[in-house]
Amino acid sequence: MSRPRLTAGGAKTAVCLALALAVAAGAAFSGDRGDAAAANMVLVKGGTFQRGDVFGEGGENERPTHNVTLSDFHIAKYEVTVGDFERFVQETGYKTSAEGPNDEDARKKISEQFASGNLSREQMVELRLRLLDYSGAGFWDADKARWIGYDPLINWKNPGIKQAADHPVLAVSVDDAMHYCNWLSKKAGLPLAYDLETGAILDEHGYPTLDITAVKGYRLPTEAEWEYAAREGGRKVRFGSGENVAKSSQINFRANAGEYSYFEPGEYRKCTTPVGSLSANSLGLYDMSGNAWEWVSDKFAEYTSEAQTNPYCTEARGHALRGGRWGGDASEARVFHRSSWVRNDRCNNSGFRIAKSN
Repeated sequence: MSRPRLTAGGAKTAVCLALALAVAAGAAFSGDRGDAAAANMVLVKGGTFQRGDVFGEGGENERPTHNVTLSDFHIAKYEVTVGDFERFVQETGYKTSAEGPNDEDARKKISEQFASGNLSREQMVELRLRLLDYSGAGFWDADKARWIGYDPLINWKNPGIKQAADHPVLAVSVDDAMHYCNWLSKKAGLPLAYDLETGAILDEHGYPTLDITAVKGYRLPTEAEWEYAAREGGRKVRFGSGENVAKSSQINFRANAGEYSYFEPGEYRKCTTPVGSLSANSLGLYDMSGNAWEWVSDKFAEYTSEAQTNPYCTEARGHALRGGRWGGDASEARVFHRSSWVRNDRCNNSGFRIAKSN
């Protein structure tokens, strides 16, 4: 599949150019075995940055800002595509979280319990988790520009919008992403990155670890790695395009909505775009803002002011999603925006990209 590679509009400043060199922009990881995925990986040189909303304009879960130090890592230039995911499914016969049984009676009973009222928060969470055992995914209606609940027919093959093989795969859960990463590792002759039962990351000997640098297989980026890469090595910048203003010519988002000072009103495409068809940041990474929400490997931790090194959170219910989406506005597309969903949750805006320890 040919992937167009367009450069961001406008010249970068000398500071940006110097930073791009410092983080080895565009340096592809070749891999010991020449596996295909390695050709589309970029080496990001580690360093220390101030994680969190350095502009002070986002939600409480984006603060307080705090220093994070990261080791070198590799991250994919592109989000995993429909075509990429289809090859995985064809080789393995894998069924995604959204392809569970379409049990209308069970779903109806759950809906009736929701409608009964007087439910505790714990009871509502339990009902939602039960709903996720059945087919479907959360559905963003492009024309109405709003969520309309779970649609039992929505999955990666039918996300409710028109897609081609070079568009980012949607309606996948973090479980689905972990299965994909392990398949990719196995094909490349690398150690598996995940225990698929527990979700734990594994070192090169197959033992659970909290040290992300000990994971040698393909994996999802950590939340800190994701933000560092989206911010071109920790720069003070709002969007994954490398710019402080969101423009529909550079980012696929709902550009006809909102009253933010940091976006230019523009086109709302109502669907995904081919990966790599809009602007890359100075590291050569595409769609770090907009197109598809991206799962990260660790769970969603509340920020503290404490400095951290290669943080990896396991003590939380949900996993983090980053990067904005085709149906979201400019605020969601900011590189600081965070969401938290459980492992098998999914919607027609959720996708992922892969990473690898150096």
